[in-house]
Amino acid sequence: MELPPLTGNIFSTDHNTERTWRWVCLFFIVFLAIFLYMFWYPLRDPGFAYSIVSITVHNTVVLWLFQGITTLGSEGFFLLFLSVIYWSVNKSLGFWGLILMPSAIFVTSEIPKDIIRLPRPDVRGITVPTYTFPSGHTSGAVSVWGYLAIMLKKRWLWIWTVIIILLVGLSRVTLGYHYPGDVIGGIVTGIIFLAIFLGSGLGLIENKYYEKFSSQVLLLLALVIPIGLSFLPATYAPNLMGYVAGAGVGRLLEKGKIDFNPRGRWIEHLARALIGIVVIGIIILPLGTLLPGNIHMLTFSIHALSTFWATFLAPLFFVKVGLARVNSGD
Repeated sequence: MELPPLTGNIFSTDHNTERTWRWVCLFFIVFLAIFLYMFWYPLRDPGFAYSIVSITVHNTVVLWLFQGITTLGSEGFFLLFLSVIYWSVNKSLGFWGLILMPSAIFVTSEIPKDIIRLPRPDVRGITVPTYTFPSGHTSGAVSVWGYLAIMLKKRWLWIWTVIIILLVGLSRVTLGYHYPGDVIGGIVTGIIFLAIFLGSGLGLIENKYYEKFSSQVLLLLALVIPIGLSFLPATYAPNLMGYVAGAGVGRLLEKGKIDFNPRGRWIEHLARALIGIVVIGIIILPLGTLLPGNIHMLTFSIHALSTFWATFLAPLFFVKVGLARVNSGD
């Protein structure tokens, strides 16, 4: 399971610059945490929240704009976007993004929400079946866009990441889904999770500790661990852990049986994206709508099938129909 180059440096190849920016990040997290603690009640004031929501209530164009922006922090967008990266850019980058995305939302948002159990703001009559703190869209945006910026190390991507995190957070408040404090909480938990994920999880994998286990054991772990975690008391636990299981099992099988090459002509990339996205849509939307939604393992299986398609079945199909080739790696 090769990775894009992962070094000890996140922000810069220069040691002093890297150290400076790490201290800046640490102080930023501490500042946000203290600010959230000190202004907890004002940041959760319904009147203050509605004053922000009124921006979209009275302007349809702004409403549509923020609805589009908030999508850039949603699990559905990340599922499709990271799958396209897997199919056409870099398999490792896309795969670990597909593991990171649901894991980040699960740990930084879904579990805390069901522990803290704070109600959503009642400022637009929006009904959402989950609690409000912290914001999952915001923590997801921090985790996924931050991951891509760190791994690709492009200045323009860092700028885009900062802008989109701020806009996604703002959109969650202006659309009436969250209080400002929820967004700040999502930024804090997202950064902490990303630091742990990159510092420990990917570090273990880069050092190839997984090679100590047979492929059968890895497949079993990739399935059993998410199934076990899916029973934790979080509303969308089966959905998110299903994504993890499907991606893990699919990638292990793809690596051993296909090893397709994501390179290709532009028309092949376009065809992969169109076919792959349509199938994921069919799996998630019609199946999720037609089949009973209150059966735990059925929900888990549907979401696992979506990422299993992305990481294994889609590459297999692409190779069979001539949209991809094999045995040349990333």
